[in-house]
Amino acid sequence: MSDPFIVHTPEQLSPENIAAIFVEMYTDFPKLKEPTNMFIHGPRGSGKSIMLRSLESKVQRLINNGQQSGLDFFAVHVPIKDNFFGNPEYRRLTGWKSTTVAEHLLSVYVMCHLCRSLAEEDYELTRDALGRFIEQWEDCGGTSQVGNLNEVTSFSKLAEFFDRETTRVRQYYVRLPDKSDPDIYSGALTSFSDFLLPLCKLSISKEEFLFGKPFCFMLDDADNLPEAFQKVLNSWISTRTGKTAIFKVSTQLGYKTFRTIDNRIIESPHDFSEVNIGTVYTSSKANFAKRIRAIVEKRLSNAGIDVDPDTFFPSHAAQEKRRTEIRQKLKAGKTESFINLDGSGPTRKSDLAQRYATPALFRELQSGKSSHTYSYAGMQSLTDLSAGVVRWFLEPAGRMFERELSKTGSRPKSISVGVQDEVITNWSREFREKLDLNPGVGQEENSEASLQSFGHTTEDYQTLSNLLDSIGRWCRQRLLDETASEQRVFSFTLSDQPSPQSQLLKILGLAVRLGYLQKADLASKSATGGRRPRYILSRRLGPHYKLDVSGYAAHLSVTCDSLQVAMHNPETFINQRTLQSSEDPPQQSFDFGTTE
Repeated sequence: MSDPFIVHTPEQLSPENIAAIFVEMYTDFPKLKEPTNMFIHGPRGSGKSIMLRSLESKVQRLINNGQQSGLDFFAVHVPIKDNFFGNPEYRRLTGWKSTTVAEHLLSVYVMCHLCRSLAEEDYELTRDALGRFIEQWEDCGGTSQVGNLNEVTSFSKLAEFFDRETTRVRQYYVRLPDKSDPDIYSGALTSFSDFLLPLCKLSISKEEFLFGKPFCFMLDDADNLPEAFQKVLNSWISTRTGKTAIFKVSTQLGYKTFRTIDNRIIESPHDFSEVNIGTVYTSSKANFAKRIRAIVEKRLSNAGIDVDPDTFFPSHAAQEKRRTEIRQKLKAGKTESFINLDGSGPTRKSDLAQRYATPALFRELQSGKSSHTYSYAGMQSLTDLSAGVVRWFLEPAGRMFERELSKTGSRPKSISVGVQDEVITNWSREFREKLDLNPGVGQEENSEASLQSFGHTTEDYQTLSNLLDSIGRWCRQRLLDETASEQRVFSFTLSDQPSPQSQLLKILGLAVRLGYLQKADLASKSATGGRRPRYILSRRLGPHYKLDVSGYAAHLSVTCDSLQVAMHNPETFINQRTLQSSEDPPQQSFDFGTTE
């Protein structure tokens, strides 16, 4: 009775596994299938790796029932593992030496994965092709005697040779003498233009290989690369060699630089296209809901559970009945028992019902007029709580399945409301309480620190905790205010520009990388006509702060100084906002017109 919602990392999955669980997710990302360079940003668990791996030839054939994919490239998945590239030794070199050796290591690492992909596709390594490999290797300062390159007979063996080369290069970094001018690297020094690109051209030109298609190197989680390596990758992208090699690069919102080796900046749309998965899902909720539903349907079907998602994840029936009653009364103009707007608010009764029914229900529960607390159970609610992150749906769903299984002793046909709410409550609280753990004060801003470690100090965690508590508690207070014209608030915008080096930007960046906030690229215009980013509280925090996660009608507009208060004293922030809301007209505190 295996869990149908179990989460595997994409590297653990075979092409058959991926084809079995994959649900088409390209609707918003058509360029993913085009032979163009592309950066794909999104939080951990948002489905980036599965999307990339689904482009592999073998997976495409399985998805298309044995037919060729029809893609205009041959996709090669290149996972950038933090347990390899995150090692501190790769930051020991500086200047031109750092990027030169970094380019060699990245070249052979990519070539290793290319050879593995060709081996999996049963392509034959001919003696002529091997000879050209050896020629290029020797032209770059290598020797065929190292690793017995002359005796290689297949692409799998060639992949092993490049795998050993990555180990040899790492040994150089590790054994560097501790002095200001370390010994020069004496091994092969391959590069994109001198090694990787010529071999790609060779492979493409041979009819028995790839039928004229370029290679698509999919570098997954590239923010695990040290900055010198990112500059190398950016330089490769800047060459625009689309007829031979293209790059799809995924990041977890922590990519450090878009500068090349010679300090140029690669830019969209000239060098690459760019998409933020979390932002697209947040602004296209209906599309994401359809995808989650399709994923659940497929996983239930694979597990032999013949029920629809709404039956498997039922909502709280009594709560939905009461919400419907409130909505109908509001539509009929009977507002006195639910809101006290003093003439403000929408004029259309249908809009009034949509906007205020759920807040009115929250207030009833808060006042003790109901025998239960607010329930977040139900397929749509679980979808809202996932905040556009596929894994954030699957993980709690898996816990619910196991909990229901242990209670009943048999494979469940549905998850009870009680189990759903128990798991959701704990899952939301755990997310917030992670910031209360002590990661160690430490000084992360040093030459040996991984890019992914920036911001992970006790002080930063506490500052982020205060910011989240300030926003979450104030949104809760607003939700319960029957006199407020806008009660469903779940996000905020900055009304002024923070300093580039400010602590505020650092904490906001950390919050986005960790998934506590989502950053939307466009919000409403400021008074000067410019666009300001909108920061959306992760809906996963909704149950912890007891908020309505179904949508929001406005965002809080705050100054940088006000958020500085929020990061250090939540109580003072809430008191100041409460006082301002009671004294100022609503439009001075809120942006209207953006509704989810």
